[in-house]
Amino acid sequence: MKKYFLKYGFEFIVIFLGILISLYFEQSRQDSKENDRKNNSIEQLIKVIDQDIKQIDNFIKLQQMSLESSDKLYGNLRYDEKLSDDKIMYNISSVGRALKSFFPQEGIFNQLISSDLIKRINSETLKNRLFKLFNEDLRRHDVHTKEYDNFFLQFNYKLSVKFFLEHNWKTDATDVNQIEILRYRFNESYYNSDEFFGNLIEARKNISAYLTELKQLKTKYSDLKSLCIDEVNK
Repeated sequence: MKKYFLKYGFEFIVIFLGILISLYFEQSRQDSKENDRKNNSIEQLIKVIDQDIKQIDNFIKLQQMSLESSDKLYGNLRYDEKLSDDKIMYNISSVGRALKSFFPQEGIFNQLISSDLIKRINSETLKNRLFKLFNEDLRRHDVHTKEYDNFFLQFNYKLSVKFFLEHNWKTDATDVNQIEILRYRFNESYYNSDEFFGNLIEARKNISAYLTELKQLKTKYSDLKSLCIDEVNK
């Protein structure tokens, strides 16, 4: 009896250990597969971050052009610095182009959340930075962008009404002939009015604030990219 007990007991232990080993290797295989999926998503996120940084750099250059134009108009109105009508209209159009703004890509982050792959990220710092950027910073940026857009939509509408301004903008800062003035009727009375000068002051303030925000976003994206690279290389 004891002999049979030992025999079947040993067989049970062997089978049980075999099952445990099989489960262990299956779990390891699944973990490896999920980690590969996580790393692939992080690598895609790095590519998106590079694209967004490039987009931010482009808009920083465009906004700087708008700010320079607003400074020229301010100097002309406040200090009587000479500008021809054509130059005035070019710079007015350039200020109006500040309407164009940065739109982040959020698809990969949403994919990490919906698939629960974000739980597999080892770095708690990376997790926290991801949530802060996409759930806080970019939401705040979206609110501010809408405020700027509302102002510059009204600003550009006034340009059409008061100057009959027809113009084309390019949104790639590397292109030549950034702004093309097609037609206008110079309205000296409106240009020298308190209303226009007040709008110009507000435009300069908004452009400066947006430039600061874009530069801060670029820093956050760059820091996030470094954390993503560290995560993939672990």
